[in-house]
Amino acid sequence: MTVSIVWFRQDLRVGDNPALFHAAEKGSVVGIYVEATEQRKKHHDSAAKIGFTYDSLIELRSELNNLNIPLHIVKATTYDDQIDKLKEWTAKLSAASVYFNNEYPLNEKNRDNKAEVTLTECGINFERFNGDLAVEPGTIKNKQGKPYKVFTPYKKAWVEQHKSIQIEPYKAPGKQSYNVGKQETFDFSMSYRGDLWQPGAKAALGKLKAFLGKVDKYKAARDIPSVAGTSLLSPYLAIGALSVRQCIYALRDHYSGDEEKLYGDKWLSELVWREFYRQILIDKPTMAKHRPFNPDAKEIWVSNHRAFEAWKEGRTGFPMIDAAMRQLNQTGWMHNRLRMNAAMFLNKLCLVDWRWGEKYFMQQLIDGDFASNNGGWQWCSSTGADGAPYFRIMSPLSQSKRFDEKGGFIRKFVPELEALDNKSIHEPNSEQRKECGYPEPVINYKESRQRALELLS
Repeated sequence: MTVSIVWFRQDLRVGDNPALFHAAEKGSVVGIYVEATEQRKKHHDSAAKIGFTYDSLIELRSELNNLNIPLHIVKATTYDDQIDKLKEWTAKLSAASVYFNNEYPLNEKNRDNKAEVTLTECGINFERFNGDLAVEPGTIKNKQGKPYKVFTPYKKAWVEQHKSIQIEPYKAPGKQSYNVGKQETFDFSMSYRGDLWQPGAKAALGKLKAFLGKVDKYKAARDIPSVAGTSLLSPYLAIGALSVRQCIYALRDHYSGDEEKLYGDKWLSELVWREFYRQILIDKPTMAKHRPFNPDAKEIWVSNHRAFEAWKEGRTGFPMIDAAMRQLNQTGWMHNRLRMNAAMFLNKLCLVDWRWGEKYFMQQLIDGDFASNNGGWQWCSSTGADGAPYFRIMSPLSQSKRFDEKGGFIRKFVPELEALDNKSIHEPNSEQRKECGYPEPVINYKESRQRALELLS
């Protein structure tokens, strides 16, 4: 009996999984997931993301087993070791083919290319698919045939491209006639906030359905961190327990196929930003080495370790920034508006290298995703594609007053300020800080802003 291996990576789902779908069409399927423990450390993946991945794998195994598809969870160290393990398993199973969905960061692309050469030399057929993007990578170009560097024209071209393709997700495969038997496994579970994110694709689809019930309010609510105005789906997208195609198809269904409403939806724009950052990474792989997208961007950073440590701990003396960082440290997630606030505070007001913040975010985030995280940090530091202009520096105070008017978010994560009135909580005076045990600001905002403008102009 011919057996094909489906090599699961950042695509931990049964539905809308092109590699799984096409492999199952050809015959019996065996799933393999190879966890590269040392590579995780090199990529700074958080304990929360690793734990969430493991538990989602267990959920995936249950779904696959119901289809008589085994899933072997195998331990490796590096990406090279992953290839060796995959080679061992093709021999062990007498597999004729390996199917997988592409990943786009540089190390992953190099690994996949090497795996293809190695296994092809062994007579193994290799089948690669796009399971991570709604539009095929490399298909959206400007009139000169070059990649877009600015989001708005990219989105316009993306929409036109997307209208012309089939967006319906791939169906889950049918039940196969294969004996699941004993499945290899090892435990690499770590702690994360399971009360906030239940693992697995079924939980992801349930969360998607719940969010679509309020997606019409997303545009107005998404910038208010004290309310549940965002989808909270990013951890599932990051590990592939949910696909962007599933999100878009569900959104289209929500609007009963109305294209004007679908393509004008604000949440859809956020999904397209995800595609944009991935395409940028594909077009300019040096970004995977933490180099600026814009080679002419000014890099004026200093080694301000004091400010960096205060920022990490949520002890900067700026309540909104501290609330944001404590949310990150306590939950493994941060509201998107606050990610911009926290990033600009660190790199433009404290002049700390954006790479320090980028790394720290990856070490904490349950939804850590290289393309989006790198893209966001470079946007905030004015070094990236369609980056914020150098003179855009978000004021921690004005952002706090505007988006947390009554201080509800600050009170939740900076409880020592809880008793302050709605005005003082945004900018406590020195006496209030002493009484509350809250630090003085690590920087003078006006002076720091002026210094950044002079250095960046």
